[in-house]
Amino acid sequence: MQGQQQKGFTFIGLVIVLAILGVITLTVLKIFPVYMEHLAVKTAMEAIETDPGLKNMSAGEIRRLFEKKLDVNQVTSVNAKNAKIGRGIGAITFKIEYEVRKDYIANVDLILSFSDQFEVPL
Repeated sequence: MQGQQQKGFTFIGLVIVLAILGVITLTVLKIFPVYMEHLAVKTAMEAIETDPGLKNMSAGEIRRLFEKKLDVNQVTSVNAKNAKIGRGIGAITFKIEYEVRKDYIANVDLILSFSDQFEVPL
């Protein structure tokens, strides 16, 4: 007579699945706020890009406007000083590049890099 094989999760299988779900949940909880803040940076940039007075502003005025928009949205991971603003013959360029480092587990960090830019013809 043959014995029946047991079906279903073993305790070790359940622990492994829960550990994987825990790591995925931790990752989402660490990364989600960074991406929400990046969305606020992009929104601030879009507001500057569509500003009707942009063509008459100096680079310093554009930087101050960007800083105000970051302050309103409570963005802390990027500073307006990181923005590269160029005023050429035919266009205004605005570029921001920054990295955000988040603690993950013990001495392991997550590093997220962002780069956004726009160009407005004069």
